[in-house]
Amino acid sequence: MAKGIYIIGTDTEVGKTVVAAGIMATLLKSNTPAAYFKPVSSGWVEVNGSFHPADAFFVKQFSGFKEEEQIVSPFSYREEVAPHFAARREGKPVSLEVIKDRYRYLKRTYEVIIGEGAGGLAVPLNDEGYMQYSLIRELGFSCALVARAGLGTINHTLLTVRLAREEGLQITSIFINRYTDSPLERENMAVIRALSGVEHIFVVPLFGSLEGKEVIPFFDDLLIPQRINSILAPLPEVEGR
Repeated sequence: MAKGIYIIGTDTEVGKTVVAAGIMATLLKSNTPAAYFKPVSSGWVEVNGSFHPADAFFVKQFSGFKEEEQIVSPFSYREEVAPHFAARREGKPVSLEVIKDRYRYLKRTYEVIIGEGAGGLAVPLNDEGYMQYSLIRELGFSCALVARAGLGTINHTLLTVRLAREEGLQITSIFINRYTDSPLERENMAVIRALSGVEHIFVVPLFGSLEGKEVIPFFDDLLIPQRINSILAPLPEVEGR
């Protein structure tokens, strides 16, 4: 049975994609057949005159993952706005069946799937109010939560953990990102560790560069086999064809 984790954030721009890329690079370096999957995303990047989903492009370039973008990021919107708004403006609504079809292909092809959400749990994916936490639940993922290190993160993190539990989602781990070991950040981490009820809490430093020279060795050391296995969870079959 395939294993995986769905990376969510306490907010947008908290560093989910860097964490996803680091995990993917570590898995692929160990010859684990792993896939990245961001079913809904907004924001494109232009490279040599062609446009790509920004996050999927970064993860692929960073980790060496080779899968087609249409599989990895089936609903990618050019404008970097909330997904439901981008979908409406571009006339391309999110289809759960298309997402499930791409997901089944990845599960057949790879042993590990690293999913990534668009922002936080309470993000609507369409104008009917279909929420990101509903998609994660239907796909059967457990979650890894990426949080800021600084002021405000206790509230954001504990609210996200609470919502996840209310929606029947398991959070296996928390990544405290851009950590500089200040007194405030040490206190924040201690409170989150004490009150979240999440066993596996990792600290990710503020990297000087995202080119890989710092990031990949860090994740190689952080996610030794027993640790990576502790944050992954079995992926059940999803309904449909």
